[in-house]
Amino acid sequence: MNTSPPEYLEEDNLSEEGKKLLSILPKEKGWLGSYAYNYQGFWVPQKFLQAVIAFQQQFQAQDSDIILVTTPKSGTTWLKALLFALVNRVKHPIFEPNHPLLVENPHVLVPFLEHTLYFDGRTIDISTFTSPRLLATHVPFASLPKSVQES
Repeated sequence: MNTSPPEYLEEDNLSEEGKKLLSILPKEKGWLGSYAYNYQGFWVPQKFLQAVIAFQQQFQAQDSDIILVTTPKSGTTWLKALLFALVNRVKHPIFEPNHPLLVENPHVLVPFLEHTLYFDGRTIDISTFTSPRLLATHVPFASLPKSVQES
């Protein structure tokens, strides 16, 4: 049985700036990886910290964006499916044989900003997403980029 953490939790690829920040943040033993760090008042696994910071610095919200903000383990997958079905009910009628929710995971249809789009140094151009852009995050409201709070 493989006991090493999943690839997305490996800690080898941290930047020097990231390592310096981690050295000053409060930490606790994590449930998925080695440690979770208290960053801006919320706990984030080490591997996602750089993605959260990139999301905060680079994301520009549009007024038409729909951003699902949830706490982990609170029914996010179910809420993503409901959100997608509601927003796309005309484009994809519920009894459509190849409805996107029958062939894709809700996490693909409503991607996480910090877990998917900004993870691992990615710079995905989300300006090409159709409007309204359906996005999700576990980052609390107070730590969302200003463009989200002001949109």
